[in-house]
Amino acid sequence: MEIVNGVDLHLIKTNQFKTNHLTFRFSGKRQKETLAQRVLVAQMLTAANEVYPTSRALKEKLASLYGAELSTRLSTKGKVHILDINLSFISSHYSFHQESLLEEMFSLLKTILFEPLISVQQFQTKLFDLEKEHLIQYLEADKEDRFYYSDLELQQLYYLDDDVKYTKYANSDLVKNENSYTAYQEFQRMLKEDKIDIFLTGEYDDYLVLQLVESLGLQSRQLDLDYVYRQPFSSVLREKIEQKTSGQSILQQAYHFPFRFGDNDYYAFLVFNGLLGAYPHSLLFDSIREKMGLAYSIGSHFDSHTGLLKVYAGIDKRDRKKVLQLINHQVKGIRFGRFHISALEETKKMLINNARLAEDNPYNLMELAYNKSIFGDQCLGLEEWIDRIRQITKEDVMAVAGQVRLQSIYFLEGE
Repeated sequence: MEIVNGVDLHLIKTNQFKTNHLTFRFSGKRQKETLAQRVLVAQMLTAANEVYPTSRALKEKLASLYGAELSTRLSTKGKVHILDINLSFISSHYSFHQESLLEEMFSLLKTILFEPLISVQQFQTKLFDLEKEHLIQYLEADKEDRFYYSDLELQQLYYLDDDVKYTKYANSDLVKNENSYTAYQEFQRMLKEDKIDIFLTGEYDDYLVLQLVESLGLQSRQLDLDYVYRQPFSSVLREKIEQKTSGQSILQQAYHFPFRFGDNDYYAFLVFNGLLGAYPHSLLFDSIREKMGLAYSIGSHFDSHTGLLKVYAGIDKRDRKKVLQLINHQVKGIRFGRFHISALEETKKMLINNARLAEDNPYNLMELAYNKSIFGDQCLGLEEWIDRIRQITKEDVMAVAGQVRLQSIYFLEGE
């Protein structure tokens, strides 16, 4: 439901949850220049505001609302950066006097959006500097995780566009360059220019919700967003080897694929990835880890919005060439149909079971509504999606495997 141009309301009515979920979503351009600013905005919005100027005061307010929860969440889709403000609160059926908390939640949301803790057109410096330092420490600590670090390095190696090279959290160097003024100015721009989506999952009065949304006073905006990023495949293989003396070695491979979310071949590609490395029965896990014992861990995952398939493996450094050959052998094996129908059917069964389980998560329902608003008929309902997966044949999987090509290799050499 369009409130004004660029501001949409999504009502997801269901009685399957004891809590209602209100999400206010900013969708803006994924740009290196503003990425760290947006991450810092996410930190500040849950820390304090003018009405509840300390973390303790804000937590006490939430506790008074039957333990309501406030959080922010960051994500990306192609060249779009997304910031969610999430409020979870109990349904009126479960409150002591069956009172509705909906108006209280919108009042709190309005405070978060329009009464941030500021001082002369910037976030309050003392709190901002503290949140910034916490974020830097978090990002630096994450780099000590060898898999995470190697994943970041592969992303830098694979993507050609500087705006896509960075994760949804930016990095510590980008964060260090920002201050309370730059972050606040980006937040004000987001309020005026970002695409806004408001989601409400649970039980509520539609008319009241519409009144509360309109009371936020959001203005019309026009923003062209690229939810799909694609780069051309290059015949030049990009490789990087880095040494760290402690810990196991990590091999990361990036494959290019041409399929977009919702394409006809997209569903066969889902099955291909599941067969290759997404599950315990997958070929990589079964052959390289279980039968040959050459990997501590191994698997695959992909980003449908940027055309990147990643294969990762924790290995001994002396096995690098052998494991690399074996991974590529498995990819080629699928291309030439060297897999059992039973493995294909097990993969389809796992995909379908996971899809059904996802229906029990309110945030997945929200994401489905968002994707539907972006991709239209390309975003299928659950039963239609399941039908498409069931129809995938061995030949379909072989065909998509033939379009998956190795583009980048990153190796973090350990002990």
